[in-house]
Amino acid sequence: MSNQIHAGTMMVQQSASMRLLGIESEPYSGSWRSIGVLESSGLDRKVRAAGWSLFFMAGELRAVVPAWGGQSTLRAGVKRLLAQTRLQHFNCLEVTHILKRRFLGIPYVSIAAHSRHIQDGCQIQSISPSSSVPKTLWAMHRKPTNK
Repeated sequence: MSNQIHAGTMMVQQSASMRLLGIESEPYSGSWRSIGVLESSGLDRKVRAAGWSLFFMAGELRAVVPAWGGQSTLRAGVKRLLAQTRLQHFNCLEVTHILKRRFLGIPYVSIAAHSRHIQDGCQIQSISPSSSVPKTLWAMHRKPTNK
């Protein structure tokens, strides 16, 4: 498995519970590990087989970085996305697309991703309502009040 990032690559924050799931991954940055595109496609199956859940967060995360350094530029953009994911208290990130473009002759890379979360159980328990989580996410789970 190569440590290259492509659309479909997933990043997982390493923990003891993740090791129990037997997910094959490579070190990427700090406590984050990369899962190749082929392995990512089977991740949901492995998680469900263990009785856990893999949540998909609807809000798209984006990072734009100057494209001077090839793969190191992409790495810097992915690290920004991982920081955003960590602030939301999620433990997984799926890169959805990578675009290389130019603006006024200056090359840049636009990276889009979605936060994911792996946990035991079917309700998200590790996040709390805050300004970093879109209010629409909480509105979907809130019970209507009768006034």
